[in-house]
Amino acid sequence: MNGHKQDRKINQFGDYEDTSNMKPEDWDYRWGKSQTQFHMPKIHPLADDGHDVVGLECAEKGCREFFEEQDMPYTTENLTECEGKVFKATTDKKIAIYCCDFFKISRYSNIITPTMHKDTVYLLDSFLVDNTVFGGPPFNCTEDDIKKAFGSQTDIKKIDERDAFGKWQESWGLKTFVEELYMLKMK
Repeated sequence: MNGHKQDRKINQFGDYEDTSNMKPEDWDYRWGKSQTQFHMPKIHPLADDGHDVVGLECAEKGCREFFEEQDMPYTTENLTECEGKVFKATTDKKIAIYCCDFFKISRYSNIITPTMHKDTVYLLDSFLVDNTVFGGPPFNCTEDDIKKAFGSQTDIKKIDERDAFGKWQESWGLKTFVEELYMLKMK
C-alpha cells in the first residue's frame, strides 16, 4: 500500500485509518469521538427475563455508559487473567461486562465456554461483510468460523439471518451486509 487514499478501504467510522487490528486504546479513541453506532442495548432485556448476562467491551467508557444508561448501580473488580476490569451489576440482575483486551487472555471461545453451563444459551451475533472492500469493523465471520472456534464444545444452531444493509453500510462502499444470529449450547 502506497498510502494513497484510493488504495485504502474506508472503515465504519468514515475515515481511512487502518482498523484491521484495533487495540483497546483504538476503541477508547472511537468512544471518545462518539463513534459508537455499533453500541446496541441488546443485553438488558435478557437480564430482565432472569438470564445471567456476560458481555465484553474493550473501552471502559462503553462499560460505564451501559450501566449509566440503564441507571443501574455497579461495582468494578480488577481481572487476574489480564489487564482489565469486570463491571458487575449490584442489583438483582446478573450482568457482568468484562473490560479488557480479551485476545491477550486466549481465544474468544476459550473465554466464553468456561462461563457456560449445561443450561446456558449463548447468543452470538455475527456479520457477513466483504472486507476486501470495507476495512471494518465489523469483520466477516462465517458459520464455518464459528464452528471452528466453538464446535468442539458446543452445539451451534443458526436461529436468524437478516439483510442488515442500510445507508450506513452503503457509505462503506458495500453492496451487501448480512447479520446472522447463532444459539450455542454446551454439548
